[in-house]
Amino acid sequence: MVHYWLKDYTMKNIYILILLFLPTIMLSQSQVLNGIDLNGPKDFKKSGDLIWTKGNDSVHIQSMKGTLSREQFQSTCKQGSRTSEFIETDILEISGKEYPYCIQFGDNDVLLLQTMVCRDGFTYMIHLSTYTLDYEKSVRLEESYKQLGYMSGYMITRVEQF
Repeated sequence: MVHYWLKDYTMKNIYILILLFLPTIMLSQSQVLNGIDLNGPKDFKKSGDLIWTKGNDSVHIQSMKGTLSREQFQSTCKQGSRTSEFIETDILEISGKEYPYCIQFGDNDVLLLQTMVCRDGFTYMIHLSTYTLDYEKSVRLEESYKQLGYMSGYMITRVEQF
């Protein structure tokens, strides 16, 4: 009799532990890509495969095997897209390393920043966006650029370090 009671008690504890840890596992914000533990900046929530959002701000990561040259990246970005216009491309320096970036402005008032990180034989494309109309008119572009700067710094560091 005690043996069956012990078995039921143990299974009950296992079920309770599973129920306690299941939300943590399901709501995990990080995702592993090619061995790199990625997640979005503070207060961003995972909203899809390698996508994190906070309000109208968005972070999306893509990877491809091989290394994309800076020239290829910048050339592609300068073409813009069907719904965005090219603004600028330049180099961002973080901790002595250089990262090309490209900024576009979308027809929907979204400011877009793309950058790339090459690591361990892969190129990681980081796509960031912020909705400019979320900010007061007098500081709209300044605040949008600050937000993109924060998000890009966080994501570049995340891809490089983790």
